[in-house]
Amino acid sequence: MSFRSKVLDALNIEKKTVKLQVNEIFPPVYDEDAAPSDTGVITGRPTSYTRNQHVPYVVSKEIINSKIGVNVGGGGTVQQKLDVLGFVVGKPVVDGLYKNMYPITMPLQSPTLATDSEGVVTETMDDHYTGFHSLGGLYDKNLPELEKMRKSGLETEHNLADWPDNSLDQMRRLTEDPYADSLYFHSTKLSFLLTGITIPDISEKASNHRGVVRMLIIRPRIPSVKTRWSGTSGTPYINMAYPPHFDTDLFYTKTKTLGGRMDTAVLTNSTVGTNNRYSHLSPTFGLKKYGDVDPDINQVVLNPTSTAASATVTNNVPHTQLHYGHPKPSEGTSHTLSSYDVLTAPINREKYAVVVDKMVTLDTLHHGVASKRIENVVIPYNKKIKFPGRKITSVDHTDFGKVLSDDLEDEPVNFQSRPIIMFLSMDQKISAQVTGYTTISEC
Repeated sequence: MSFRSKVLDALNIEKKTVKLQVNEIFPPVYDEDAAPSDTGVITGRPTSYTRNQHVPYVVSKEIINSKIGVNVGGGGTVQQKLDVLGFVVGKPVVDGLYKNMYPITMPLQSPTLATDSEGVVTETMDDHYTGFHSLGGLYDKNLPELEKMRKSGLETEHNLADWPDNSLDQMRRLTEDPYADSLYFHSTKLSFLLTGITIPDISEKASNHRGVVRMLIIRPRIPSVKTRWSGTSGTPYINMAYPPHFDTDLFYTKTKTLGGRMDTAVLTNSTVGTNNRYSHLSPTFGLKKYGDVDPDINQVVLNPTSTAASATVTNNVPHTQLHYGHPKPSEGTSHTLSSYDVLTAPINREKYAVVVDKMVTLDTLHHGVASKRIENVVIPYNKKIKFPGRKITSVDHTDFGKVLSDDLEDEPVNFQSRPIIMFLSMDQKISAQVTGYTTISEC
């Protein structure tokens, strides 16, 4: 029993609790009916899908294929592959205004597939798959129990059922008590059943099929917000750095420089032009790309009424003023690191907090039997999560501001950093089945 539970029990206070389930079925990325090719490549699903066609498993995606030596058995080269299988707790992640703190997840509903002039699909679901899925499990706006547990809910059993019916009074209440509309998040408990599903060549021995899997649970660090004062007008401005970029800020190590395997096109000791200008630097990098070593700094004009070309202006207010003086995130540059380099790269702890980071071994499929491993995970929160009350309708009320609707705001105010669970698998594809829930109680 937690300390909070002991206190509530001692005071004879009963709090309702909900165990919010995470997603246990996922989009069907690969074609279940197609046989693997001779090279062991599984075929992506070529047709669209709906929610009721989801499957109870997920399969990793190959992201790196590097050569490690000659094949003494049959000529050619021996290749080393790296697969990724990941999950983002909470809502699905799509590409937005800023570069994402999280990887893009597979859509829950079928994405639009490209077709030729005759209407034949020319791509598969694997073309849209990054290796990551959304787990949900943080909030469900359609769950009546959660609405009853919140003070702003219409159907509530609390003494504070007299929640304001207009935006001004709601703002006053939340200003006086920011936690007036909140829920207590305890933890997310998950269980992953991992299975190695790569089928080895018939000439290989079963004892040589043990693979390495790195398990990571990380959370992006949200930059602190500061107030900066203009030296000319004395006007205060809210200022913060850009959030971390998952594609380029995930890893950092001093052992990988641009003059080494990170970018073989950058030469050391070069006398030709400026080809070795950045060869000594160790930029941050992600699964496929490294960050800019000479980034573009946000230098938008500070005048709030400016219409200069360098400022993106809407209603005479530059949008990018919030990040003035900070490096802009970019798409990055593709690195040439090997599977081993990425598998063992240290997490960039200035940008991401590490909850779990460990290596495990997992046998692949042989003789009709695959090695299975169960990983039980507890991601602790143990904090009050505040919400901004009810949504505003389009109806204007002259005396009391805009009237509030029946819908509750479902985006938390102080829970921007969501966990990312990631498995990096060497030389074999892995399948995972997931069960779990998040425990939430009223405050």
